[in-house]
Amino acid sequence: MDVSLTKQVFGKLEIPASNLMGIFGPRKIDGPGLSDNEIRKAIANPIGTEPLQEMAKGCKNVIIVTDDNTRMTPVSRIAPIVLDELHLAGVPDSGITFLIGLGTHRPMTAGEIQTKFSSKVASRYRIVNHSWNDAAALASFGRCDLGFEVVINRLALEADLLLAVGSIVPHATAGFSGGGKTIMPGICGEKTIEDTHWKALDFSMSDILGRLNNPIREAIVSVSRMVGLRAIINAVLFDENKIYGLVAGDIDAAHRRGVEICREVYGVEIKGQADVVIAEAYPTDIDLRQAIKAVCSADLICRDGGVIILPADCPEGIAPQFPEFEYHGFRNPDRLFREVEADKFSQKLMAYTLVAIGRIVSKRVRAILVSRNIDQNQARRMGFQWAPDLQAAWNQARAMVHKHARVAILKSAGEILPILQ
Repeated sequence: MDVSLTKQVFGKLEIPASNLMGIFGPRKIDGPGLSDNEIRKAIANPIGTEPLQEMAKGCKNVIIVTDDNTRMTPVSRIAPIVLDELHLAGVPDSGITFLIGLGTHRPMTAGEIQTKFSSKVASRYRIVNHSWNDAAALASFGRCDLGFEVVINRLALEADLLLAVGSIVPHATAGFSGGGKTIMPGICGEKTIEDTHWKALDFSMSDILGRLNNPIREAIVSVSRMVGLRAIINAVLFDENKIYGLVAGDIDAAHRRGVEICREVYGVEIKGQADVVIAEAYPTDIDLRQAIKAVCSADLICRDGGVIILPADCPEGIAPQFPEFEYHGFRNPDRLFREVEADKFSQKLMAYTLVAIGRIVSKRVRAILVSRNIDQNQARRMGFQWAPDLQAAWNQARAMVHKHARVAILKSAGEILPILQ
């Protein structure tokens, strides 16, 4: 049977029906999603906190932390409604700053900011990129429950009111995105971001991904409360950036409700493990470092010795923030782990990704990359096999296992949560 993937051109793919376990992806939802009035109603009726308008009375310095353009959150729709509530409480334009929680991603450009926030918001309010590598922009906030120091953007600590706007999807480091994750690691210093991710290596992918109650998430909630995060506004999206559901209010209570809604959209039940998993990286495939989120989802359902095929466009290449990413690759995660633990390798955040994914693609399964922006030599240096299109990748994979291989196709695999039955 013919199979096509979301808005990507990876060539024609024919898989015998006898091999195909199914095509799994986010729930298909008709319609435009929530209206502006429904968004406004959700924000006006928060979970576990007083309404935003009450919360903001008397505040002179409101900081709204958002995610960046590697996330699909439609800030341009949510921000104006939040701003209306703040203005009704008496907060002036000059008292509001948007802080983009980059983590260690590259800064957003002026054009990207206009698209993310809308030209109206971008021209009227102060919007700044988080300076994760500027010591003068950061301040220490003591140690967290995971045992390491928390260094965070000073703007958050100086706020009269600290808010976070984001979206909720399954996440390999924190269980789910959204909630306090916009704060930690979103606006933390480099070492705090590194340590947060590194700690997740103490657990398997199945212990973290899609699990709300895990030590990383618990530390994130604790730190966010100590920093002063008063409320979140989190969307659950479908069809790229349409809003299926939206929660506002307490960091934990509202986020838990958002996770329930997220599972309605992104949770997919799969009966048994697959020999081959085709894990579509779109839309989290701006570069390979983002695209390999799809490998994390595939890991939950691919059998030992199986094959993961990763179709990923990667228009910005492998990892623009980490020029040495390609050199180290995923080939020897155990050695890299030991070097970091012995303080012989300083780029801990880069090492986290290389170790976490390397434990999958170099030790447990084999992996084939399909990308028009990463060539065969680059893929092999990273530890992937490579194919020019999906059909060639499937032919390679079937030869690696057997002709009766069970194949599962995960659409938007960087966002969905496979639930193994």
